[in-house]
Amino acid sequence: MKTLRARLTWLYTITTGSILLLVVAAFLLYSVQDTRKSRLEQFEVLWNSLSSRFMASGALTHEFLAQTEANNCLVIHIVENGVPFLYRGSWKPDTDRRILIERAMEKAGLQGVFMDRAPVSSFVLSTSLMTIDGDHKDRYYAMALSVSTKNGSKSLCALSLIPPVLESLKETIAFFCLLTGAGIACLWLVSWRFVGWSLKPVEESQQKQARFIAAASHELRSPLSVLRSAVSALSQEPNEKDTLLPLIDSECVRMSRLVDDMLFLASADAKGWSLLLSLEKVDMDTLLIDLYESFRPACRERGITLRLDLPQQSLPQIPGDPQRIRQLLLILLDNARTYTPPEGSISIRAQADASKKLVTVQVADEGCGIPDNVKPYIFDRFYQADRSRTDKQHFGLGLSIAKELVQLHGGKIQVSDEPGGGACFSVSFPVGGRFTAPPHGPGGGQTPVH
Repeated sequence: MKTLRARLTWLYTITTGSILLLVVAAFLLYSVQDTRKSRLEQFEVLWNSLSSRFMASGALTHEFLAQTEANNCLVIHIVENGVPFLYRGSWKPDTDRRILIERAMEKAGLQGVFMDRAPVSSFVLSTSLMTIDGDHKDRYYAMALSVSTKNGSKSLCALSLIPPVLESLKETIAFFCLLTGAGIACLWLVSWRFVGWSLKPVEESQQKQARFIAAASHELRSPLSVLRSAVSALSQEPNEKDTLLPLIDSECVRMSRLVDDMLFLASADAKGWSLLLSLEKVDMDTLLIDLYESFRPACRERGITLRLDLPQQSLPQIPGDPQRIRQLLLILLDNARTYTPPEGSISIRAQADASKKLVTVQVADEGCGIPDNVKPYIFDRFYQADRSRTDKQHFGLGLSIAKELVQLHGGKIQVSDEPGGGACFSVSFPVGGRFTAPPHGPGGGQTPVH
């Protein structure tokens, strides 16, 4: 289970982490594209402003050029009548300014814009956006224009540094890398807890299965040992067959009951018994009276009084299998008879709750009761609250079978303490329909049957 938990944790972490990485990568790619677009738009705005001022005014001052270059990482070159403007620049790019300007003028000439002479075909000629590569992996946006004037011509060329996008996003990338790492670590912790929570029922099921097999093996070993001893004694003492054969038969019956109980529980786990239920409208009054009549002799043998308390108004019919309902109630009665001392009493009580559409049957005894710390485990398989008991007719499976039978009928079973001592098992069955039957007699209240 630990290995499975670790593998599933890594699987969930890697899968979810990969999705997180893809999302972060997509966001960073979008940021890169958006930054490049923003740089381009910024250069176009600067170029439009600079070219408009250049064409509107007669000249650009050194102060204006210096401030514009320094604030925007520009390289500005002005030519008037073929003579370059005497300006050295206020910002030093990685590649020499003259080399960049020469490359920009060369590309402008390929588009028909010459900075050393006036345009021929129109008053103003301007290039489209150009990209200039420097000598140190630096790149620049560039545009140029040439304007005809009364005295000849003037030309303008501007280059803007394209900062490396990764450099400009260095802090953003570092933040997202840190955030992604923290997210993956949190995913691992959450996955570890989630996988542990998801596997807990499986682990508990494995533990219960192991305990079930161990307990079943222990219970089966006892009758098998008796059978082997009896067979061995019978082979050595044939004259003792009248004593040994009933013992062998008794142990075979005991082992058969144990195997039947285990097969029932295994079928219940596999959800196979629900297909074998014979569902019909069960008359609970008739069933409880028949159960009372059939179980009263067994109680009388031990000096126990069996009581049946039914409401005067007929109980509503419930959908279910009468044989299975009888089986689970017999389990509760047999359990109550085992723990009730002579001269004690066992009560079967029934009542209907019209608001909740339930029929509740209670089996109460006057035994030693069940401690509160034991109650959560009494429905576990092979669990016996009194380990000192030597009664071979009980294996600790009866209440487990009763619980499965109640659940197959969509009901609930609970245990509580009786006011005078002893235990009370309550079984609630859903009515699931409106069935009417004649009342037991006039009036209301409880009609005790002894």
